[in-house]
Amino acid sequence: MIRILAKKLAAFKDFVDFVIVEVNFRLGNFDSGAEILKNHSSMVLIRVSSSEAEILVKMIRPRRKIAPALGCRINFSEKIWRIFTATEIFDFVEEIGDKNKIHRLNPPIVPAMLILETLCKEFPAKSIKLRFKNFIIAGEPLTLTREEKILICAAGVRKISGELS
Repeated sequence: MIRILAKKLAAFKDFVDFVIVEVNFRLGNFDSGAEILKNHSSMVLIRVSSSEAEILVKMIRPRRKIAPALGCRINFSEKIWRIFTATEIFDFVEEIGDKNKIHRLNPPIVPAMLILETLCKEFPAKSIKLRFKNFIIAGEPLTLTREEKILICAAGVRKISGELS
């Protein structure tokens, strides 16, 4: 289901150099489609939907060139939740038709839709809202905390915060 919506999102070629800062996913009955809700020079809000789910995506145009942060470190006392590999990232972006160059860097930045898909599989919910604070790169060990809110971190740095309901 997420990949179908991700393909619709990837079809918006004008925003290939933008980065996702917020994703709102919810299950329900919707008219299938894709539309731009807001479009400014540095920000766009896009809605994509199928008959079963809807995603609202807020993207911004970065002010400077994006490069992955190398040399990640993690406190070994923390339990690692997930490490996304470059191969799974490349396979995902190829399947959905994502042309954003940041997902083809060395190492690549993990697509927001792949993170959303992973969370949906692990934590079935009617809605998920994610806010992206920093990039996650391939090979980066991630921790996940789920108390009142969900928090994904690497090396103690908050990468994603979110809510499941």
